[in-house]
Amino acid sequence: MPTASSLSLEKNIKALFVGPKHSGKTVAACSFLTKGSQRRLRVLDGDGRIRGILGAPWIERDRIDYDYYAPRVAGNTTTFFERVNQDLEAMLVEINSGKCMYETYVGDSLTAFCRNLVLDAIPLTHASNSGGRDKGRKIGTMNMAGPSDYGFESTGADAYLAFLRSIPLNVIVTAHVVDKFGKVNPDDPYSETIVVGEKLSLRDKIAANSSIYFDHIFRFDRKMVGGQEKFFVEFISDIACTSYSNLKPGKFDITGVNFYEFLMDKVKG
Repeated sequence: MPTASSLSLEKNIKALFVGPKHSGKTVAACSFLTKGSQRRLRVLDGDGRIRGILGAPWIERDRIDYDYYAPRVAGNTTTFFERVNQDLEAMLVEINSGKCMYETYVGDSLTAFCRNLVLDAIPLTHASNSGGRDKGRKIGTMNMAGPSDYGFESTGADAYLAFLRSIPLNVIVTAHVVDKFGKVNPDDPYSETIVVGEKLSLRDKIAANSSIYFDHIFRFDRKMVGGQEKFFVEFISDIACTSYSNLKPGKFDITGVNFYEFLMDKVKG
C-alpha cells in the first residue's frame, strides 16, 4: 500500500473548462499538443463549434481530428450515446494495444452531451411499448422529458466522465455557466432575488457530480476592452480550482497566446 508521501501531480491533465459561449474554451482546449510530437488531439464536438479554432492561428489544426455528434443523424437509428460509446471503446482498444495516436481528448461540451442524452431517452420512454408511467407525457404533440429521461441523462453522464477519468490521456471537457440566483435575506421568503454567483448550465445533481472527475476547473471569459476583444482565464475563484500550487487567484489575459504553453509556464513558476 503506497503512502501519501509518494503522491505527485498526474502526468496527464484532467480539466474542466467552464465559461459562457464564445469565451475561448474550445481554442484553449485544442492547444493541448506537445510541440515537436507526432501525437494528435481528438475532439468530440457536440456543440458544432469546432470552427472557432480558425481564429487562432497558433493552433496546429493539421494535428487535430474531430467528430461532430449531432443529436440526430438523418437515416441513422443509432443513438447519440451509442455512437459516442462505440468511438470511445475503439479508442480504448488502441490505448490498450499501445497504438493510440492521441495525447489529448476534448469533450466539447458537457452541456451538449447531456442535452443529447435527454433527446436519446425521450423516444425510448415515450414508445408505445414502454408501458405505465414510463410511457412519458406530452403537451400537444411534443413529448416532454420526465424522471426516466433525466435518470438516463445522469447515468450516461457519469459513465462518460468515469471513462474519461480512466484513460491515460490529457482530458479536457468544456461546459457552460449561467447565473445562480438567491435571496438577499435567505431567512425571508419575500426577500428580493438577486444574482449571487454562477453555476454550470446543467441539472444540479450532474453539475455537482461532474466536478469530482477533474483535478482542475478553469474559468474562461471574453470581454471588450477599449474596442478590442480580450480573453481571460481564472484558475482560482468561486467556481475555478486547481491542484497546481503555482497557480494564483486573478484574471489572466490569454488573448492571442497558446494556452497550453501559457499554463505550463505558470505551473513551472
